[in-house]
Amino acid sequence: ISTAANTKFTDIPAHAWYSGYVKYLNNNGVTYGKSGNTFAPDDAITRAEFTTLAVRFFDVYGDGNKDIMEQYKDFGDVGDGYWAAEYIKAAAKSGWINGYEDGSFRADRNISRAEVVTIVNRLLGREADESYIADNLRKLNTFRDMSGKHWAYYAVMEAANAHTAILGENETWSK
Repeated sequence: ISTAANTKFTDIPAHAWYSGYVKYLNNNGVTYGKSGNTFAPDDAITRAEFTTLAVRFFDVYGDGNKDIMEQYKDFGDVGDGYWAAEYIKAAAKSGWINGYEDGSFRADRNISRAEVVTIVNRLLGREADESYIADNLRKLNTFRDMSGKHWAYYAVMEAANAHTAILGENETWSK
């Protein structure tokens, strides 16, 4: 894994729709690429890689806490010497990730879209209103290939639908 910010990736064409996003995140220390000047934009991403990106993003743009490693749920398959161990510890401590029933994290396994959505929702502090979703299915974006029985159904519904605030006349806001 490359650790150099401000890297010019040789495998990202300047005209690619994502090139500006990659450059921005690289310049801000969120993503570094695979090795040297390679980003590997068509590669699948692992659970460890995405967790690392999420923690770096939160450190840069959120209320990231550098002293977050004190207490966390230990994953038996992520030792202290693993390249992303500290990021995985930070994400677990923050409640953004969970392991599997056997106590493993499976860091080198490719991450699914459902897992990404779940982590992003947790990072943003977003929880689905299950009763609202059930009562308003006809108004909401849904997916034919995902039923309400899928483990990430409500997380996906939360992420896939717009949220709007309705302001009333007599509202007051304070810090």
